[in-house]
Amino acid sequence: MKRRIIVITGEGKGKTTSAIGASVRALGRGFKVLFYQFIKSKDAEYGEHLFFEKSKKMNIVRLGKGCRKDFKYSEEDIKAAVKGLKRIDIEMHELLKKNRTKKQFLVVLDEVSYPVAWKWFDAKDVIKLMDKYADVNFILTGRSMSQEIIEVADTVSNIQENRHAYQKGLKAQIGVEF
Repeated sequence: MKRRIIVITGEGKGKTTSAIGASVRALGRGFKVLFYQFIKSKDAEYGEHLFFEKSKKMNIVRLGKGCRKDFKYSEEDIKAAVKGLKRIDIEMHELLKKNRTKKQFLVVLDEVSYPVAWKWFDAKDVIKLMDKYADVNFILTGRSMSQEIIEVADTVSNIQENRHAYQKGLKAQIGVEF
């Protein structure tokens, strides 16, 4: 079976949510799912983290140091993202070495577009990682996805924002937005 590379991008809400839904589908079919988030930190509790920590079905690895509303990221943030990409490679290598069966894999690189757009690492680094694991399915998310990554994808979904609750002054709601 040919692996898939799926990109979920755009200015609208729901990119991570979509990747989580695809992960649940893959888990239901017996896939091993590796889910990595490049920006979200361990400091914030999102509903998906609480659910998967309780269920033990999938671990969402938060590689980032946290979202910055002012987009002022530090050298520490950059190092965490670069280190995170290397960590993914090491963990995938170890996992595939242990699981030489026909088990299917899905790897989610959530928010990967940001470190690429901000030039913390290059799109070529992400593509090289995916090429190294040619039998593994990938989902990549984030706004303003690199054109280089879009070109290698099998499926690209662009989530458009038509309206958002924050435009009405409504704050994010527990269980709905996080």
